[in-house]
Amino acid sequence: MAGSRVPIPRAFFLVAACNFVFFLNFAFFLLIPLWVLERGGGEEIAGRVVGVQGFAGLIALPIIGYLLDRFGRRRILISGTLVSALCSLWFIYLESIGPTLYVVRAIQGIAFTCAFTAGQTLAVLFAPFERRAEAIGWFGISTVLTHSLSPLIGEEIILRWGFDAMFATGAVLGTLAFLLAVRMPRPPDFVMPADGVSYDAGLAKRAVFTATVAMLCYGFGFGATATFVPVLIERFDLGRVGIFFAAWSVAAVAVRLLFGSASDRLGRRAVLVPAMLTMSLAVAMLVFIRSAAGMAVIGVIFGIAQGLLYPTMNALVADWSSASNIGRTQSLFSGSYTLGISVCSFFFGTIAERHGYATMFSVTLAITLFGLMVFLAGPSRKPSADGGAETSEDAPAAA
Repeated sequence: MAGSRVPIPRAFFLVAACNFVFFLNFAFFLLIPLWVLERGGGEEIAGRVVGVQGFAGLIALPIIGYLLDRFGRRRILISGTLVSALCSLWFIYLESIGPTLYVVRAIQGIAFTCAFTAGQTLAVLFAPFERRAEAIGWFGISTVLTHSLSPLIGEEIILRWGFDAMFATGAVLGTLAFLLAVRMPRPPDFVMPADGVSYDAGLAKRAVFTATVAMLCYGFGFGATATFVPVLIERFDLGRVGIFFAAWSVAAVAVRLLFGSASDRLGRRAVLVPAMLTMSLAVAMLVFIRSAAGMAVIGVIFGIAQGLLYPTMNALVADWSSASNIGRTQSLFSGSYTLGISVCSFFFGTIAERHGYATMFSVTLAITLFGLMVFLAGPSRKPSADGGAETSEDAPAAA
């Protein structure tokens, strides 16, 4: 039953702890555009340095999804955390923008995709079915918190000791994530909806497809914000970058703690549509606002939206998955979001540099609204146990 207080196992929190430490390292690289600016690059190069990581992970994603289902999520998590730690160490020896930088970012992207997708899938497997969205939201807090902590800590380290000290700190954190991954127990089998509910493969494919296209579009919203707001703040002298990420993270954590179980009780769509509209609102505000206080407000609005959107859509995709394809559907879900982030990061820096930030964020806004329309066109109801009339919406308990 939705809302029942089935306990969340200890192993779930071990996955969350591993993910938290891993992302403390990864989120240091939200400041990589500043590293590029210091070495003479502009928005276009900064966007490409960010984007190449995502593209590399996406190229490897199909094989990673297969490996998750074939060889196990724990092994992929261990490999990804170890290579990520080594990449952070490698950055200490990079002195300039050149081919080696892009190679390291590509390897880093593949390692990130391995660790993140494996960790996310493990979280879904360890989460009780009755509290899936709530648990995934809690798991996401381990990611969101790092978006606040790492930029603040990273900026302070850079100001005091330089970028190399930040990269070294990241390598230590990555190693700790690897050690936690090694201790991960074997996950349970994937839990399907209640017995007796028919599984319509065609309808499931359509639901997953519309959800992933929507997340692709909202990945543009995330990518434009995460990649170019730091540069915008630097260009317009709007204060510390870490303040924006702190406002974003605090809002995202708060909304997950207060409303993380909402879609388990009310249905996924009842939460997703308002969350999508709210993220589009934040992007729309970036078209016009150029003040430090305004950036903080946008951070709060964006955090509220992202705090609900990602875990709820993740739970919806899991609801439409089966035991034989959970690794692939989770890879498709995270990959679609990453693709949006990467395309935006790689190409939208050119728009910002040549036509201004207002134009770039206007294009981003149009893409997110298109994603909302695609999602609304997808299936909103699941077949009933007798295969006849459909049950209420897409809430797991109604399936």
